[in-house]
Amino acid sequence: MHSEEPTQSPSPTRSSEKPTETPNEESASEPQENEESASEPQEDEKTTEEQGDIGSDEPTEEEELDSEEPSFDESYDETGMPGSVSLTTPDYMTIPTPMFEIGQNITLGWEYSNDTKRPPKKLSICGKFPKDSNKSQNQRALCDWDIAVNISGSLRKYVWNTVTHGAPGVAFVADSGYLMYFYDSDYGVNNAVPGAGRIVPSVFWFNMYNSRYDLTNQGVPDGYNPSRATAVHVGNLWWITTVAMLSISAVFFN
Repeated sequence: MHSEEPTQSPSPTRSSEKPTETPNEESASEPQENEESASEPQEDEKTTEEQGDIGSDEPTEEEELDSEEPSFDESYDETGMPGSVSLTTPDYMTIPTPMFEIGQNITLGWEYSNDTKRPPKKLSICGKFPKDSNKSQNQRALCDWDIAVNISGSLRKYVWNTVTHGAPGVAFVADSGYLMYFYDSDYGVNNAVPGAGRIVPSVFWFNMYNSRYDLTNQGVPDGYNPSRATAVHVGNLWWITTVAMLSISAVFFN
């Protein structure tokens, strides 16, 4: 007997084929993703630019420092040196006691020392009579009259009219020992310690004289200023020496 192998029914067909892919759609979608990814940095850059525009309105640290007014250390008022005034016209270093002619205009020039970190906004100048002149109405007061009042602290020159700017009702006399004070108007002439960097009242001696010469044969013209006198010319010196020698010779031989 032939054994018959049981007839096997064909098993359900399994699809061995992979699902049909749509390369066109996927490939088309990939560039879109790339485009999206490429567009993201652009948004970041735009955001950065926008933030930069917004932040540009705020001052930088350097700009804030530049805009601030100069300030001093808190300890500066305790450790800083006070300033002072030096007289340059006439030169007080060369002529420690200048002579001013009564009834004339006197040119004053000055400068501040290097320690004057806070120069005065307003400057005043005043004068004091000699102690032995009996002209001062108050011996205890530092000043008897005003030469200049509240002039700009930026000035370095002033012309003093000795006719209009003198002590009221008191005439100047030819004498030595006059005093002149320069001081910060905001602190006064009596304040000897106005603060670090500010000028202390600076005092200068001077003399005053009357000129009694009016183009006389003595050769000294009106308005002659001994404080500004120049050296004798060499030619004049030779002539003076010759005359003196002749005079001596005449006396000797006679």
